[in-house]
Amino acid sequence: MIGAAISALPGLLPAFLVLAAVLGAAATAVAKGRGAPVALSVLCAVAVAGVLVVTLLPGHGGSGPGGSCDVGLPGWAFLDSESARLNVALFVPPSFLAVLLFRRPVAVLAGCLLLAGGIELLQGTTELGRACSYDDLKANALGGCLGVLLGAVGLWAARRRCPLTRRDALRGAAAAALGGALLVGAFAMAVEPVDGEARAQQGRVEWGGQENWLDGVAADLFGGGDSAMTVLRKRLPGGGWRLTVEVQSHGSFVVRWPERRLERFAWPAGDGAADDTGALPAGRVRAVGDRFVRKWFPQVADAAEVKSRPSPDERRGHVLRYRHTAPDTAGPGALEVRVSPTGRVVELITRGVPEPEPELKLSPV
Repeated sequence: MIGAAISALPGLLPAFLVLAAVLGAAATAVAKGRGAPVALSVLCAVAVAGVLVVTLLPGHGGSGPGGSCDVGLPGWAFLDSESARLNVALFVPPSFLAVLLFRRPVAVLAGCLLLAGGIELLQGTTELGRACSYDDLKANALGGCLGVLLGAVGLWAARRRCPLTRRDALRGAAAAALGGALLVGAFAMAVEPVDGEARAQQGRVEWGGQENWLDGVAADLFGGGDSAMTVLRKRLPGGGWRLTVEVQSHGSFVVRWPERRLERFAWPAGDGAADDTGALPAGRVRAVGDRFVRKWFPQVADAAEVKSRPSPDERRGHVLRYRHTAPDTAGPGALEVRVSPTGRVVELITRGVPEPEPELKLSPV
């Protein structure tokens, strides 16, 4: 959140300076009136100002709908995010300084937890342009706990006695129980839980696996080498996706996902030299085509009749047509595989599947 806030909120630094000056002046006045350490009071006020500005300054973010809060990831999985780790760090300084200032660790911990909950409640119920997330709440609460622990250790080291007292424990626990009940009730009435982060993580895993598989398909179809790809993803009515992939300086292919089924393939550069008009023996043409079909359509290869003919155009080579003979065989009704004079499969056409829509703009992988 901190990094995102700095880049997304151009007024962050001026707002922090103004709020820090206001809270610092108020803390100075209160500290002098009560005989408390002025420097420590100002530092604590500045740290609180940082928390408030980073979390509540209006912005243009907020990925969820109004009145909602992302339930986030289960357990400690939220700590895999850099944003979550920054949220942990955000609450450590004010809680640490507050323990040193007030010498009431339990009360300070209760205040940190309530502050974290109140911030997420405001983000989820107001038009701040900020996104409410239970992951942020957990991260802020963890940061508060760490800061309180460090502050308690600091008090013990300075005074060589336990910083916890019965009075602090009773008052802090009472404040936490009352404030927590109010926050839980407010969340229940005003905020709808959504699982956007879990879905987003699942999507990242799925797309990552998809892109790795597409890299492997491109390597199998066009040979080795690292070429840039652009992918058009189209959602199909019955579920799944049709992916149209352009491989730079090579050609294109179309697949179904998550079925991982190849539908189209074209490799113009694989025909070989323009003056190569040699003809392959029929046996080699068939062997090349059969090897390709068995790899990509194993359910078709052993249940199809095959016809071979020379390419009818200037592209040369031979076209093998595989037509099904078994009625229960899954897959396209027919395949046309073109083998170049150099013995490469350079084109695949499947019959019985909808045509892709190449007019849509491709986006980089």
